[in-house]
Amino acid sequence: MSKKFFSVPHLFGISMLTLTVALAACNKPAAPDVTASGAALDPGSAALPSLPDVQPMVAGPAAPLRRAPAAAALPRVRTLGYASPSDHDRYAWIDRANRISDTIGDAPPDYGFDYEDGVSPYGWETAGGYRTYAEPVDGGYRTYYYDPGADEPYLVRDPSYSYGYSGGRVVTVYDRSGRVLDAIQAQRQTDYASRYYERARSMRAAANARQRRGVVASGWADHREVISTQRAEWNRTQQNNPDWRAYRGDHRADNQQLADERAARAQAARQFATWQSQSFRGQAPALYDQPRGGRADGNGDRVRQQAQDQQVQVRQAQIRQEHIRQAQVQQAQAQRAQQVQQVQAQQAKVRQAQVRQAQVQQAQAQTQQVQAQQLSQQRARQQQVQQKQAQQAQAQHVKAQQQSQQRVREHQVQQQQAQKAKAQQQAQQQRAQQQRAQQQQVQQQQAVKVRAQQQRVAAQSEQARAARQSQMAARQQGLAADAERGRVARERQAVASQQAAQQRVAAQRQQAQAAAAQRAAIPRPNPARLVSPVVAPPKPPEQPRPQRQPQPQPQPQQATPQRPAPNSGPRGEHDKEHARPNPG
Repeated sequence: MSKKFFSVPHLFGISMLTLTVALAACNKPAAPDVTASGAALDPGSAALPSLPDVQPMVAGPAAPLRRAPAAAALPRVRTLGYASPSDHDRYAWIDRANRISDTIGDAPPDYGFDYEDGVSPYGWETAGGYRTYAEPVDGGYRTYYYDPGADEPYLVRDPSYSYGYSGGRVVTVYDRSGRVLDAIQAQRQTDYASRYYERARSMRAAANARQRRGVVASGWADHREVISTQRAEWNRTQQNNPDWRAYRGDHRADNQQLADERAARAQAARQFATWQSQSFRGQAPALYDQPRGGRADGNGDRVRQQAQDQQVQVRQAQIRQEHIRQAQVQQAQAQRAQQVQQVQAQQAKVRQAQVRQAQVQQAQAQTQQVQAQQLSQQRARQQQVQQKQAQQAQAQHVKAQQQSQQRVREHQVQQQQAQKAKAQQQAQQQRAQQQRAQQQQVQQQQAVKVRAQQQRVAAQSEQARAARQSQMAARQQGLAADAERGRVARERQAVASQQAAQQRVAAQRQQAQAAAAQRAAIPRPNPARLVSPVVAPPKPPEQPRPQRQPQPQPQPQQATPQRPAPNSGPRGEHDKEHARPNPG
């Protein structure tokens, strides 16, 4: 054979083929170890042993309720596998727990014990050894159900779901209404189911190891309604679910096994209710009177007790066989896991050989790559040295050119600065000459303006003097005209007064003459019979009022207008005439 046939990839292919064959042999499909042997009460049992001793209840105030952590807050030690049960046994787990719950009924817990997180669960133990623990959580109680002598639960119920276990695996999940979830939905709940499973194991160990104590009566009175409500909800679900109802019909004989204990528990519940109605006064009642070793005396009772003991022994033998079978299954699983591990170890060795060869090849390639890199780096360094020398020479040449150009630029700058200074000097001289010419022109213009202003001032003074003279002459003329007008008005007023007086006298004379003529024309009556009426003298005629003469308007003056006096103007002159005293 060629060496190529024994190469690492070829060996890896052979190992993979071997692993595939081994796994196929180890993982043959087998029916899952999910049985209801522990999931239903044995119908062959005729009676249960006597009830265990319970701790007497305690009167007094109850301690504050401490709730257990939620499922998400519980530690996850491992994740259990999932295996679906047969369709016939799907309701075996919840039905068994429901029967145990109905057997206990409203009876007070047999004892309480301290657990982690400050939680104090309640505990019940039936005569057949079935144990039930309940701890408070948000929304109700989380209840754990155990087979006789078992350390693992067969069912855990929280306010939302119920989880069934068998052989260390999750076998079924029920929703709140008691419906069985399908495999996909159930596998989604395996995380919480695994956390509950580990807590149930730990709680079972704590109940065995720690001291049991009596339950505080007032605390049980406050919380038993919640547990009773959850039990009633299961009963309603069982009646409304046809699949569960059919399973219960096929296993109805199981109920007879717990009939005696159900009656004793009901009696204990009634005794507690009576004590509660008495406000828990006096000593706590003895809920269960029968002794632990037997319920009554007599030969019949002893025979019945012997039969019960034999049945317990048979039941314990069945449980031991179930444990042995589970151990065998676990051993077979461990053997299969060991075989898988061996194949995986062989595969790992092949992979390691392949990895080592690949590492050698990779090391050789890396060595060659390093050598090539070193050679390339040496050549690159040489090229860098040559390039650096060339760059230095070029830099020196460029520097010399730059220095020459710098000297030329400096010379040009000096020339430009000299020309610029000369141009600035000439510009300054020109600006100085222009400023002097502008100053002379401004002085001349100012002198012309001064002379013109002086002439305007002289003309304005002359005009003002002429205006004042004209105003004085006009004022004198106005005074003279006012005096003439006053004299004429007075003369006219005197003439009018004389004429009015003459007219009054003439009118009075005419009236007197007319009155005398009237008297003469009237015949004289008999003085003895008539009395002459009194005639009022005639009213003298009103004198005509003198007419107002139009006043001459003053001529406008050309002088500078001045603010008129309060009595100036035509109205003022007329008022002045009437205000003057009449000389005549």
